[in-house]
Amino acid sequence: MKKTIRGWLLYCFIQWAFSVYALAGPVPETGQNWCNNNFSEITGTSPDLLFFGRNADYTPPSYTKLSNAGNPLPDSAPSWVMVKDNVTGLIWEVKRNMDGISNYDDPNDADNTYTWYDSNPNTNGGNAGIPGNGTNTEAFINAINHAHFGGYSDWRLPTIKELTYLADTSSTNPSIKTNYFPNTVSSWYWSSSTSVNYPYHAWGVGFRHGYDSYNHKYFHGYVRAVRGGAESIIRLPAFQQQYLKDWKAS
Repeated sequence: MKKTIRGWLLYCFIQWAFSVYALAGPVPETGQNWCNNNFSEITGTSPDLLFFGRNADYTPPSYTKLSNAGNPLPDSAPSWVMVKDNVTGLIWEVKRNMDGISNYDDPNDADNTYTWYDSNPNTNGGNAGIPGNGTNTEAFINAINHAHFGGYSDWRLPTIKELTYLADTSSTNPSIKTNYFPNTVSSWYWSSSTSVNYPYHAWGVGFRHGYDSYNHKYFHGYVRAVRGGAESIIRLPAFQQQYLKDWKAS
């Protein structure tokens, strides 16, 4: 069967999508459970590869509570100190003592705010930011690693992609699953990602509504440490892989 121009465009898109999703880390959804084709609403995943990649196509979030020793806990556990994202494999710090009073002697205190600072020229995007007399993001990471929080010393600030994975836009104030991430302030949280166009700014997520944006590095924002990385890769669903094979064979 002769392949039309539209067919070639679809083929190129499929090849791109397959390569992207075969190599990239898995991406959790944000609470969206429907999408649109050109004409109408689609509930659930996109049935046509031409529309694959919409929010509803991503993996539902799944979390596991962890003890101070890093051991899995049941969802019913009344206390926990870390959370594992079962989709991305990332392990997140859980904040504590949200009482409106900052306590910088406790780096896990939910009320602490920090200026953005990274003294490493290889990772600061060309601008180190504001030292903040010890109340900066680098000081926070150093403190949590020095304390071997959860038994680990490889904590870091999340990238903007990693931080947005926590946003749950099906809720507000805060836009996050509070049954796993209690003591989350409905405000701005820093990522490690500097703005490419504005190196005096860095990206973050406002958890009032779950939107990402950038802010000046002298701004006092909240933080949440992360460690680890993706444990698996995401691939096109089986029916979409078959769609690709059938099309190439036509």
